[in-house]
Amino acid sequence: EHKLLLSAVCAGKGTCGKCRVHFLEGASEPSAEDKRFFKKEELKKGWRLACRAYPQKDCIVWMEQREGDFFVLADAEEKGRDAFGDEKPEEAQKQSRTYGIAADIGTTTIAMQLVELSGRRITEVYTAINRQYAYGADVISRIEASNSGKREEMKNSICADLEKGIRTLAKSCPGEIRRMVICANTVMVHLLMGYSCETLGAYPFTPVNIRTIHTTGKKLFKGVERQVIQELEIIIYPGISAFVGGDITAGLFALEFESREKPSLLIDLGTNAEMAVGNRERLLAASAAAGPAFEGGNLKWGTGSIPGAICSVTLKDNLASFRTIKNQSPIGICGSGAIEALAELAGTGLVDETGHLDDRYAENGFPLSESADGEQITFTQKDIRELQLAKSALRSGIETLCLRFGISTEEISHIYLAGGFGLKLDCRKAIRIGLLPASFEGKITAIGNSSLGGAAKCLLERNAWEKISLIARETKEIPLASDKDFNRFYMEYMYFYY
Repeated sequence: EHKLLLSAVCAGKGTCGKCRVHFLEGASEPSAEDKRFFKKEELKKGWRLACRAYPQKDCIVWMEQREGDFFVLADAEEKGRDAFGDEKPEEAQKQSRTYGIAADIGTTTIAMQLVELSGRRITEVYTAINRQYAYGADVISRIEASNSGKREEMKNSICADLEKGIRTLAKSCPGEIRRMVICANTVMVHLLMGYSCETLGAYPFTPVNIRTIHTTGKKLFKGVERQVIQELEIIIYPGISAFVGGDITAGLFALEFESREKPSLLIDLGTNAEMAVGNRERLLAASAAAGPAFEGGNLKWGTGSIPGAICSVTLKDNLASFRTIKNQSPIGICGSGAIEALAELAGTGLVDETGHLDDRYAENGFPLSESADGEQITFTQKDIRELQLAKSALRSGIETLCLRFGISTEEISHIYLAGGFGLKLDCRKAIRIGLLPASFEGKITAIGNSSLGGAAKCLLERNAWEKISLIARETKEIPLASDKDFNRFYMEYMYFYY
């Protein structure tokens, strides 16, 4: 009710242990889940999981808010930079100023850019956490929440986030904001538009609408009186399928896949690992349910990309040295740090080919550091299993797409990693654990937020929608869940011997 953002990776099932709060007064009785995640001393002091705590009397609860520290990838952080990386011509500054807003709605984060259309430059950037995160970290959790009666409040949540971003950008805008282009995965579009998610969560996973959506601020943001929002023309990118959305369409458009001669591969690394391979002749896409491990979810000490998160790990003589985001005191480990920890442990033989952690560390985990309050930050056997599932899903998706396209992984000319995780990933260590094929070495480019890039490019290119519609229409999805080769690959790439 107070609009406080609380991490809910498991959607309130009591299984992730992330929603820790401290009852200063009036603590509820410890639940079975509390006893799993807290020591007896912590329980006595009033530490509880918020999702399991049902107060029976007045209470005072302390919680830590870290939303402002969360890393949100918006690329063009330098104001005044041309949207395509070129310097803005001086003569463009003298033209009448009209603006557009490019927006990327991610499952975890929201990124928006104010784009000066005449000058072809980005003048302001806005980033925020998608506050639907309180309903679960992945799209399946969001679908379940929508289907359990929370559809309207989830729509209101994302609309409020977008309204705040528009108002913030409008304050720094000296001209007229004419239109807004939104990119998002299919589930996020359904939640934004208030569509039912009933058919998204059950076979054959049929979306209500994946076509280009044309609307206005007045229709989308009901009850908003600000003229700048009411008169806004809003266009939402078309998707490809239930689980390959407009964010991938936008990435393919930004990278001009529709005009490439040699096959390239786009991978959007996240909770729902989406990927596409192709060239001007054909495009194939797929979605692999990697889970939240790449973003720190379901890891004992996992955290998002916030200051203090361990983001790089090396081992020497079974002792860990590490780097944290912004070099602050360690508070946990983010996705890139977890990948590096696993690669180092596997490389030194402390994790065997099956993913089993050395017996010396199997019970309590491998120590990485200590937190500020003296707790040992560890990398556990369960963490390894979570990453094992995620890396096998991604790798198997890549192999299956290449097989269906009729090429080997060696024949891919360029590999583009999109998203914040891809930007920080040490590709050599990712290859070492089999997350990516060895043939990708030297061909990988981390491109940041390709979805947002596609939204900005759409605002500026005259024939954009013709190309975007072509990409969405011609891209064929390969359903991995029912693909026999994907399932064969999935078992094979669970191991660490390659």
